[in-house]
Amino acid sequence: MKKILVVAVVGVLSVIGSKTFAQTANLNITLSDVLSFTVSQPAGLSVNFDSESKYNNGITALATDHISVVSSRGYVIKAKAGTVTGSASLLPGTIKITSAIGATNNGNTAGLTFQSDVVLPASSGAAATIVTASNSSWDGANSTNKFNISYLIGANGAYAGKATGANVIPVVYTVTQP
Repeated sequence: MKKILVVAVVGVLSVIGSKTFAQTANLNITLSDVLSFTVSQPAGLSVNFDSESKYNNGITALATDHISVVSSRGYVIKAKAGTVTGSASLLPGTIKITSAIGATNNGNTAGLTFQSDVVLPASSGAAATIVTASNSSWDGANSTNKFNISYLIGANGAYAGKATGANVIPVVYTVTQP
């Protein structure tokens, strides 16, 4: 009988003196202020003073999601009248503006302050504050704040006795970061 001899060879691999390498890459990051806004449709609100009630009480026109703001920090929205046109010589002070959070707002609502019944200043006057935001418009995922604007036009008989015809009182909005 023959014997078969099996020899097992076990190999051991050893690492002597392991080394670790490290290098640094600098990320140069510049943060800049971001500020943009739009005044959306309707760009023009048309109202018709055609009844005693409208002349006495005025007309309220609501512009939903009228103003959109993207800001990397706090901001202020202001309004004043532009150049008034028309045959009736209407005064900007016959318009009152009330601001509120927009219907489709997804931005940051913390730190927002809204103003009510702000009398629209004439173009030669200082703009009136209608919204103040102490924080960025970003809420983490969404960057835009949207605001509803309600216009109370010609209340308390302000337009009674004026010449009839079409008139325009432009509203000029500005947004700044203080």
